[in-house]
Amino acid sequence: MKRFPLIIIVPFFYFIGYGQGSVVLSDKPFIISHLKDTALESWLHKKTGYAQLSIEEKEIVYWVNIARSRPQEFLNTLLYPFLEQFPEVKSSYSRSLISELSVLYPLPLLTPSAKLNQIAGNHAKDLALNQMTISHSSSKGKSFQERMNSIGYYDCISENIYEGKENGLLSVIFLLIDTGVKNLGHRKNIMAPAMTEIGVSFYPIKGRINQFFMVQNFSCEY
Repeated sequence: MKRFPLIIIVPFFYFIGYGQGSVVLSDKPFIISHLKDTALESWLHKKTGYAQLSIEEKEIVYWVNIARSRPQEFLNTLLYPFLEQFPEVKSSYSRSLISELSVLYPLPLLTPSAKLNQIAGNHAKDLALNQMTISHSSSKGKSFQERMNSIGYYDCISENIYEGKENGLLSVIFLLIDTGVKNLGHRKNIMAPAMTEIGVSFYPIKGRINQFFMVQNFSCEY
């Protein structure tokens, strides 16, 4: 394993919209030093559902699994540096995340699922091409439950939707902080102990430069 600096360039007025919350970041790079978990990467690369993802989609799966399996490491090497470099994000929501991660026991890894990637991809594309606002219903009125049922998932399922730049790590951080979402639904979905599978997809929003919908789907393994 090798330690190296990771630099993420954050464009001016980086706007993130998800659920009921939104955040604007200042124009500067996000710099962290993180020891890559080569064992986790090797495990992920063996999964069919991981191989079919884009680079940023793979980043989502990797960082979600770091947050779940090594919560204190995520806190110390990612969240604290992020809040230090972008203090405008500090709030009661970030403080509650710090409290949770500091005492959280490791959770099971989430396996990338080709079927969940498919349903996430279909919904992200639908939202983006039809220039919709964030919604768990399709442009044709299909509910989340109906969409999941169509691929054989009926219980123990959840969904997160993010709107903003195509950046895997930052999308995970923002969904975990969950600014403005009183029930912390996105955070709860990511950190739900019962979940064992994940599917993700980014899709560019029609008519909006460098703006994407990202959909995450979770399920228990059957």
